[in-house]
Amino acid sequence: MDREKFVQSSATVRVKEKQLLGKASMERIVDASGLEDALKLLNDSVYQENISKLKKPQDYEIALRREQLKTFKEVYELSPERKIVDLIANNYYYHNIKVLVKDRVLSGDLSHLYIDIGDVDWAKINKSVDEDKKEDNEFLEVSLEAIEEYKKSMNPQNVDILIDKLYFKSLKKIADELDVKLFKKYVSDLIDFTNISIFLRTRKQQRDVDFLNKVLIDGGNLNTGQYEKYFYMDLDQITPLYKSLDIAKYVKGGIDTFKKTGSLSEYEENKDNYFMAMVKEAKRITYGPEVIFAYLFAKEMEMKNIEIILISKLNGVESSFIRERLRDSYV
Repeated sequence: MDREKFVQSSATVRVKEKQLLGKASMERIVDASGLEDALKLLNDSVYQENISKLKKPQDYEIALRREQLKTFKEVYELSPERKIVDLIANNYYYHNIKVLVKDRVLSGDLSHLYIDIGDVDWAKINKSVDEDKKEDNEFLEVSLEAIEEYKKSMNPQNVDILIDKLYFKSLKKIADELDVKLFKKYVSDLIDFTNISIFLRTRKQQRDVDFLNKVLIDGGNLNTGQYEKYFYMDLDQITPLYKSLDIAKYVKGGIDTFKKTGSLSEYEENKDNYFMAMVKEAKRITYGPEVIFAYLFAKEMEMKNIEIILISKLNGVESSFIRERLRDSYV
């Protein structure tokens, strides 16, 4: 990849990074007296444009979704290579595929569940599915394959499993094509985090090892065959499974809490913090594809934190509890 292509876009991103909310700003919002007060504090940020259009404070999700849509549009436009953005956007695209498929195989209209991110024409893909058209479009191909899977198995869970596997396969393909060390590591580590959470959930649901092998994702640093050995062991005995991985410290903290509570919330938080620490390394890079990816990841975490704060304020949650749930910030 020609890194020189990213000189201008990296400079633009550095300007946008200055608009990200720092820890002090986030702390003030956490300490707000309620939802309205929190939204007023956000009026001093880039979120002001969309917050000012809200009819009532409880509609804050509309403002966040509009900011997210604007962010992806801007980053797609400034990035010399759209696949960098796809590494994060594909999460939403494959969610939309699940909506599209379930809209056909289950009763009821699910169109309100689509997430409007990027420039994918979902109306066109829907029409092509209806007409059973075969086109060179990744999302159409996955949709048709998933529908065929449902026709064979009549099991919605099998559809989810297939789409999840194809999602990670797509990420792996993008990372390999871009051939950037950060992106390859991001995808392989994400697969490990995902497989370990699958391992924990499968045990909690008292499913058997055959089901585990069915749902594990290929492409991580750990071979999927390694999980079976530890499946029936006590959680205190499974450390050798992941101790050689870079994510080990973050995984262990999440598993320790999972043993006590049965919840993977801290595990998911640790996962986000691990990747935030990873992308912060891009601050040392003057220009390159990593700069664009790091900014978009940072913006996604910022919006996740704001959403956590606002929904907590809406429900009267104590500030101390909110702090425990927040992800690390980029600035």
